[in-house]
Amino acid sequence: MSENKITINLTEKQYLDLVKLAYLGNMVAEEVCEDKDLGAYADLQQFLFSHSGPGKGNLYIAHDKDENEYFLAEDLEEDLSDLLDDYDESRFWESLVMRLTLRDLQKKFSEKELAEIPEETGRQEMEVIHNYYISEFDDHDLDNLKIVSMKKL
Repeated sequence: MSENKITINLTEKQYLDLVKLAYLGNMVAEEVCEDKDLGAYADLQQFLFSHSGPGKGNLYIAHDKDENEYFLAEDLEEDLSDLLDDYDESRFWESLVMRLTLRDLQKKFSEKELAEIPEETGRQEMEVIHNYYISEFDDHDLDNLKIVSMKKL
């Protein structure tokens, strides 16, 4: 069965942006999908990188002729790695605050109360707790976070 082909024309900047998106998407997928086969993503990324074209390839994409593999130029990979680090940092704080907020909300109210509480009231309660943690972590980072039940190591 043959697949329909799609042709798109990109400016050099659009191509570079697409390369960045493919790299970032592939990195995130590899990080969270350890048990899944992501070969199709890697293959598509290689296909995309292989079309960097003469003259442009030296700026964005490097080619290992022995392995016949394409990879990002070092400067571009470093920039995108910094962006991924910033993303990871942001996700860490967002997830921590949300988990603590939900935990505290569940401690404050029984399951029955949570089921019966008006939506607006629940949202306000959640916002108060959420804002508390945002402020706390903005001011003190993790300095005031302690695990109470942790045994001395």
